[in-house]
Amino acid sequence: MHRRTLLLLIACGFVISLPLSASAQINPFRKTRGTQLQAGDLSALNDATQKLLGHGQPKVGAKESWTNEKTGIAGTVTAGKAVQRHGLACRMTDYVITGPGAEPKRTSTLTWCKTKDGWKIG
Repeated sequence: MHRRTLLLLIACGFVISLPLSASAQINPFRKTRGTQLQAGDLSALNDATQKLLGHGQPKVGAKESWTNEKTGIAGTVTAGKAVQRHGLACRMTDYVITGPGAEPKRTSTLTWCKTKDGWKIG
């Protein structure tokens, strides 16, 4: 999958204003190897991201973990460097998602920007 397409799908999946049932239909990792992420996985991943970014300006390397005991999928989100985009304060974030057993690790890097409505994919 092309990086731009992946980022677009992730952005759609993390739109906070979507009801959970709508966001559950979007799975940014659906074309990667491993168990597909379910609504609970996406919700836990988003909650970890919001918790990490909700601590003002987290230090580079600060990390939040998440897990979904129902699916056995877990992951981490790690704060990267602070950047500016379109006049907004933004933060690079690195994701590692692991599945149950010997499934391959999935990784992605996203940029989140602080808007008047909260943190959004930039």
